[in-house]
Amino acid sequence: MDRELIEKARDLINRNLISTTLSTVDRDYNVNVAVITVLEMIDDQTILCARFGADRTYANLTQTGKGVFLVLLTDGETKDGIRVYVELAADLTEGPLFDRMRARLDTKPYRDFPLKNCLVFRITDIQPVSTLKRA
Repeated sequence: MDRELIEKARDLINRNLISTTLSTVDRDYNVNVAVITVLEMIDDQTILCARFGADRTYANLTQTGKGVFLVLLTDGETKDGIRVYVELAADLTEGPLFDRMRARLDTKPYRDFPLKNCLVFRITDIQPVSTLKRA
C-alpha cells in the first residue's frame, strides 16, 4: 500500500471525527452504514474499533467480516478524506486490546455507554475518497 495513503488513513482514523462511518453488507447484500467515532489505527495493517452500539453493522460483520471505513472532510465546496477497506480479524470482549479501547472510550462523550466489543480489523486496501483526476 502507498505510504502516503497509510499515513493519511492513520491521521484521519485516529482523530475520531464524527464524519467517520463504517459500511457493511450481510450475506443477502443488505447494506448498512453506521457512524463510528471511537477507533484507532494501531499500525499499518490494524484498526481497533470500540462497539457500544451499531447492532446492524455488528450483525453484518459477523456474517461477512467485510467493511469500509470512510472519513469525509468537507468545507462545503470541496471534499477530502480516505476509504479504508477492512476484514474483521477478531471480536474481543476482554484482554489488552479491549482494555485499550475501554480507555479510549473513557475519554470520549460516549464514556457512559458500556463497551460491548473491541473489533480488530485487518486493513486490505486504502483509497482516497475520490479517484477522479482533473483534465
